This record gives sequence, structure tokens and C-alpha cells, in this order.
Amino acid sequence: MKPSLKSVVATSLVVLVALGAAVLTRAPSPSLSPEVDLIEVPSGRISYRPFGNFVENGKSRSPRPYEIEVAGFSIMKYQVSRREYAACVAAGACPPVPTMGGDYPQTHVNWKDARAYATWYSRKTGENWRLPSDMEWQLAAGERYGDAAPDTREMDPGQRMLAQYAAGTLLRGTASPALRPAGGFGLNSRGIADISGNVWEWTDGCMQSGSLHPDGTVRESEPYCWVRIAGGIHRAAIVDFVRDASVGGCAVGLPPDHLGFRLVREHAEAPEPWWRSLWQRMRPDQDA
Repeated sequence: MKPSLKSVVATSLVVLVALGAAVLTRAPSPSLSPEVDLIEVPSGRISYRPFGNFVENGKSRSPRPYEIEVAGFSIMKYQVSRREYAACVAAGACPPVPTMGGDYPQTHVNWKDARAYATWYSRKTGENWRLPSDMEWQLAAGERYGDAAPDTREMDPGQRMLAQYAAGTLLRGTASPALRPAGGFGLNSRGIADISGNVWEWTDGCMQSGSLHPDGTVRESEPYCWVRIAGGIHRAAIVDFVRDASVGGCAVGLPPDHLGFRLVREHAEAPEPWWRSLWQRMRPDQDA
């Protein structure tokens, strides 16, 4: 008995759908930008201290750190280089800044420049790239993260400022401000290069202002995002349009030697396969 035309067509569609599913549901490539090395940072807990100006009973105080879980993410192994940033400038998507080429991190960039690069790079690759949050940056820094805001709750404002300055100076040690090529400060335990070297990195974190409970926990706070947090040997609060904090624009603490950045790639959810609805229409009595 010859198969009917209807059964032949149905069988052919099943074969085509199966082939399409096999092709289109293969695991996507790790990145559309293979020239960029990525480090996967697993989720973890950090002791996070809110950064900014806080008061308790009218006196300036440092908030008490608290434990928080940070979700995992992918981050660039190296800071964005002069060559990489120059490509964005050449495309007309990034403002020109001082650069001399070479395998060095791009510095003399402000927060808006870094955001412009992330927007351009996202369009170029078809992926979602952004600056890390300050919590993500702290998790990525691992053992190289430094807190220059010691517990100063019993100090007056002048003593507190001196204590923070001393803590920042101690963390910096005698390191030279001279730029080094990519990898010049080595890798941390996560395999991330040059983090907490002498290039502070812009994050998407905002400086905060608020009040504290007597135990040092935050009672209330409000971000003011024209001042952004830069991660480095110690955190710094920098006005978002500043490209060289060593000559001004540092709102809190010691100014960074240099300002640069690296990006985080967001994990996009896989889209619904095109063949699923077709399969369900053909086989209404079974789940896809």
C-alpha cells in the first residue's frame, strides 16, 4: 500500500524540524568577540561597605560592612586597551582622548567615555556589555580588594579623614604611578590581570549619602550618581566627567593614579527555538 501524500508531507516536515532543531539548538559560541579574553567569576559572598557620606546623630561616620551574595558574571581578563578604544574612536562612537597606542590600558577616560565604549561594543558584537557594579568589581578583585574606610565611628571628622588617608597610603605602598603594559601587575587568584594595579576602573556604582543607626548599619541612603565609584587598590569616588582624577575631581579619599575600565558581559537567555510551535501544531497530543 502506497503512503498517502499527506503522510509523506507530514514525515518530511518531521525530518526537517528535527534537522532544524539539531542545528539551531547547538550550544552558542562563548562570545562573538573571540579576541577578548573572559574570566568567569562564580557567585559568592562579599563583605560590602556602602561608600559615601554618612552621618550618625549629626556626626560623620563610616557604615558598618554587611554580607551580601553577588551573582556570577563574565568579566574581561584585561582592561580595555588603547588599541581597542581607538577602534571605537575611529567608528565615531567614542570621544577622542589622549593615547599613544601600544599594548597599554586606555586611561584618561571618564565614566561617560567608558559607557560610550560599552554601547558601541555591544552593537559591534551583538552582545550586552556594561560596566560592572561596585559589588561585582569587589567580588572580581578577590584578595586584591582593599578597604580604605576603617571603623572611624569614635573619631571626629578631622581624625576620620586622616585615618582614611593613612589607610589608603598603606594600601598603595610605594608602587610607582608609571603605566605598565597589559599584564604588568600580574593575575589575581581568579586569573584577572592588573586588577588593583595603578589603573582604577570605573564601575556603575554611585556614591551615597545617608544616615546610620547607632550600630553603624544604614538607616537610609540616597545615591548621587554624578559621582561614580572607581575600583582600585582602594575605592575612589570620582565625578563622572573627570578623566584625570590626579588633578581634581576626586570626591572622597586619595585620588587614583589613572582611570580606565573593563567590561562585564551579560548572559543572555536562549531564545525559544523557531521549530517548537510548529512541532506542537503537528503533534498536539504530545509535549514538545
